[in-house]
Amino acid sequence: MNCVKRSLLRLAIVLGLVVFLAANAMAGAKADSGESKANAKTDIVLMIETASSPLNKEKIIPKLREKFPDINFISKPKDDSQIEKAVKTTFIGGDAIDIVGYWPNQMRIFTESNMALDLTPYLEADPQWKGVWSPGAVESGKIDGKYVAVSYRTTYPLIQINKSLFEKAGVPVKDKWTWAEFVDACRKIKANTDAFPFGINSVWGCWLVRNGLLQIWETEAEMEAFNRGDVSFNDSRVKKVFSDVDALYKSNYIYPGEGALTSSNDQVLSAFARGRVAMIGNVNGNAMKTVKDTVAGAFEVVTVSWPNMGPPSSFRLLGGNDGYFIPANTKNPDKVVEVLKYLTSIEILQLWADDGKIVPSGKVTSSDANYAAYGKDAASVVATEIIQISSEINDYIVNNTPANYVLYGERALAELEDIRKAIKK
Repeated sequence: MNCVKRSLLRLAIVLGLVVFLAANAMAGAKADSGESKANAKTDIVLMIETASSPLNKEKIIPKLREKFPDINFISKPKDDSQIEKAVKTTFIGGDAIDIVGYWPNQMRIFTESNMALDLTPYLEADPQWKGVWSPGAVESGKIDGKYVAVSYRTTYPLIQINKSLFEKAGVPVKDKWTWAEFVDACRKIKANTDAFPFGINSVWGCWLVRNGLLQIWETEAEMEAFNRGDVSFNDSRVKKVFSDVDALYKSNYIYPGEGALTSSNDQVLSAFARGRVAMIGNVNGNAMKTVKDTVAGAFEVVTVSWPNMGPPSSFRLLGGNDGYFIPANTKNPDKVVEVLKYLTSIEILQLWADDGKIVPSGKVTSSDANYAAYGKDAASVVATEIIQISSEINDYIVNNTPANYVLYGERALAELEDIRKAIKK
């Protein structure tokens, strides 16, 4: 009997010990789980990194990681020609790209689908943040009364010239010039040198058409009517823009001739640096880097204005600001806005200025003597273009001109006119 009691006592002790150990293990697991959750980082996906602008990858994203150690930044490369598709695909699929690099004045492509977070309450609640920008600059991201994007640099196209090739061709370098003078320079360069007159990559080739469509109008009212979609693509002035640009390609004035419609930016810059191209179309914010790093003293580079297809009083340029927006389906809007504030802080904007980019803030400085020259035409930038009236027009003109006209002639204008008419119904 005593043996039985002793056995039962031993069993009770063992069971008690097992229960005690199990309880401690479970408590430890819960503590570990809680600690793990507390230490977990928030994922924020960025689409701001481009090959043509390495500053984001080399300096800005590392600064973000340093500033926000509690965030796991996932950086996806940005392809300007595929941004709309990438954002809309992830949005529809339920995933989020939290901050996207895009042009504030072209945001209607996303606002018409309610895909952009309204930044108005954040800007209005933080006057210090809103005060970063020069007067009027923050308005570039305002559509239908709401702020949907913010800018970090002012962008427009310009021309950079190899001065020695112009001298060899007997062409004077002019700071401002007409389209006829530009074409005449191309003709003389082709006749008197071994270089191609002009180089522009396939993504930026649409600038030739887009600038022309802003410049050909005698008055602001005429331009605004066209930009609203009230003027036909069969208008003789519109047709002339397309035919004049087509002539540049058909005359083999654009590097590398037959492959001009598919050339990359690296190919164009390399050819310019080697003296194979006399002048290139460039973004003003890349002008300093082209001079210092690409050409690197091989010859003197002169920066001049884009040629004007219209009368002198109608010198207008596409452009505006490069900026950022937050897709409306972000899972952490308040935290993402804090990141956006840092991306547009004076600390980060100064990095852009040091890189030669023209920053829309009077609170940055630059040691580059030519910094002002890269921003001298900023006042000629037009905030609106016809590409803003619909995503279809935007896609056709930005991604398919001048290629479609060069390849198919006036059929391209007929297609654009069909789109315009459908929009205006």
